[in-house]
Amino acid sequence: MRPDYENVPRFEMFYDGSFGSHLLFAVRCKALSVNRHTWRWNEGNTRLCLQCNRGVEETVEHLVLECSKYEQERESLMDVVHEQYEENKWNARCVEEDSGMRYLVGLDEECNMTVVDAMIDFLVHAFNK
Repeated sequence: MRPDYENVPRFEMFYDGSFGSHLLFAVRCKALSVNRHTWRWNEGNTRLCLQCNRGVEETVEHLVLECSKYEQERESLMDVVHEQYEENKWNARCVEEDSGMRYLVGLDEECNMTVVDAMIDFLVHAFNK
């Protein structure tokens, strides 16, 4: 039986050993240290976001797409997204699919390195605040 080459992992150019590529890898593996995953051993012992105090669970999606603490970083990220992807198409995608997270982290077929680089910048700025 021949192997299924469509499911063979592809080489990813954005893993360069940097802090940003480490964060991107963690997001792609759903292993980023956010309260949803770390609440049991965190000092606050809560799943809620302590950055915006809106009373919502701190998930990767919340951190990237909703949290008010990272509004400025998100605006920069979305500027790049809208340069690369039509805004109407982007908005429709976010409603119908996965909030656009697969595209932002380069897991989508339409992966765009400029967007992935902007996502890495977002993560680095967010985790250095």
